[in-house]
Amino acid sequence: MMKFVYHGVPRDMVGDVIYPLSQLAQVDGRLYEFQVSKYSGREAAMDFAVPGLGVKFNDTVHCACLHPYYLFAARQKLGLNPVPRPEPPSWATGLAFEIPLERILHHQVVWYSCRTLWINGAPNEDVPLVPPSEEFEPFDPDRYEARHAPTEAHLAYLTRMRDRGERGLMFVHIPHVLVAGPVDVSGLKTVGWDEPPATA
Repeated sequence: MMKFVYHGVPRDMVGDVIYPLSQLAQVDGRLYEFQVSKYSGREAAMDFAVPGLGVKFNDTVHCACLHPYYLFAARQKLGLNPVPRPEPPSWATGLAFEIPLERILHHQVVWYSCRTLWINGAPNEDVPLVPPSEEFEPFDPDRYEARHAPTEAHLAYLTRMRDRGERGLMFVHIPHVLVAGPVDVSGLKTVGWDEPPATA
């Protein structure tokens, strides 16, 4: 059975490759500046050295283990009124690439559980500047299974953001697969965050 990870389709994407942020500057300076602007208040996250990879956080492509529809549905259920395509919060186009594992396994890859809130998920707040190293482990494709629901911590985070009158970031407390290199997405299927997958 084919296994997938997910990555949002960037607005004005150049070519058929998803680049780590640090490499995007050489590909398209304008897109690089736009993506960097999303780290306002959490700039320190970009320089975090990822345990087990020997590279910085912004040297990796961040792939989610959850179909984007489940994030959309969670916001909808909590009354956060997620905006459908083409303007969802944080998703540049409202679409995500469904990426088979074989497209990433020629790079170094780690699993990141994303359990602890740190500056990457809480800009300008009094939280740790780095996550615990034990939340990172070598990626095992044989053990990997895509998730079918957000974590309870993510739902609690959304509730807190709603009560503060804020939308919140998209992937706080959502486990990630971090890929130390560019990902070829040519010919891959895209899925809409407002479209339930066949198993939803």
